[in-house]
Formats: sequence, structure tokens, C-alpha cells
Amino acid sequence: MTQLSFLDTLDPPPQPKVWTPPPRRKVMTRAYGEDYELELYEEDPDPFEIEVRGIRCLISHSLGFCTYTLDGPGSLFWSDTGFRSFGNTTTDPDQICSLVEAYIDAPQKHGNGLGGKLVRWWPMYVRQWYSNRRFELSQGRKNTWDQWGPERHAECWNNHDTKQLAALERMKAEGIDPDDVLSSIKQKQPPVSMMEWQTGRAA
Repeated sequence: MTQLSFLDTLDPPPQPKVWTPPPRRKVMTRAYGEDYELELYEEDPDPFEIEVRGIRCLISHSLGFCTYTLDGPGSLFWSDTGFRSFGNTTTDPDQICSLVEAYIDAPQKHGNGLGGKLVRWWPMYVRQWYSNRRFELSQGRKNTWDQWGPERHAECWNNHDTKQLAALERMKAEGIDPDDVLSSIKQKQPPVSMMEWQTGRAA
């Protein structure tokens, strides 16, 4: 006969609740000037398009409203990424327009506005190319990443050059002029040289 302990007489502990994410749906849009698929929660309203000061944009909702540019890279928007979310949950187009305009006009202090000036937006890979180029121009190659020895130093810069060249080739294929990118950003850089086009290296 098996003797039961006191713990054996108690009810088993309840099973932990497993969180199940709410169902989602996919919607095809024209965001970023191309066919772009958005994933929304089932209860979210359908995206719609409006115009703010002559700028076309897509509006989607999920815990607030999000704005996406409808025009291609290099066009004006209120974010250099072509996307900006707002915490307000309104779905009224006129109210959305007013909120976006208020952000455009607000002072730039603390990142709360644009000071009345729109910016040109670029895809993530273009902005990464710009950032990597700025890093190389400011830091130089000689001593950056040399703490791991000459082989690792060369490997790091080879990876850098490969990524930079791939970005330049993609820009060329997509009709984006890298010098146009450089001229549109406040922190200016030297123009892209033929050597950079051929190797990915900054001049």
C-alpha cells in the first residue's frame, strides 16, 4: 500500500495560461511608392489615404495612427524614414491632418517637430550606407578595428567595403543618385568618387 503525503491530497496547481496573440490580417498598400504589405490586427480599421499639405500619405491604425509616404525615395515627408507614428487614436482624416501639420510646424527642440520644414526620406539601406560612410570618413581606416590584429582588421574593412558597394549598386539599380542623398542631409560629406563606385570605399 502506497502512503500518500499531505501534498498528494491537494488539488494540482492550475496550468499557466498561455498567451495567444490576437489574429492578424495582411493588406496590400502603396506605401513607400511601391506595393507594400501591411500586417494589421483583425480589429484594426482598413488603411486609407489622405493628403497633408500636398504630401500624399497612407494612414493605418494600431494603438494610434501611423503615417507612411506614398511617394518614392527622395521625396518630401515629415520623417526621413518615410514613416512616422502618432499616439493619437483618432480615425478622422481632418483631425489626423491637423495633428501632422502641428508636428511639422512645431519647433525642432527635443525632436517634437520639424520647425516648419519637411525632409527628404530614404530607404533604410541608403541611410545605413550614409552612416557607414560617415563613420569611415570620421574615424579613418588605419587604427579602426586594428586591436584584433592585421588579419581581422583587413576582414572588417573588407566586409565594410562589400556592404558599401552592394548599397551603391542597389541605389544605381533603383535610380537613386548617392550624391543626391548626400546633398539632402544636413551633415555634408564629400561627393562619391569613381573609386568608391568601384570598390565601395569612401574617397
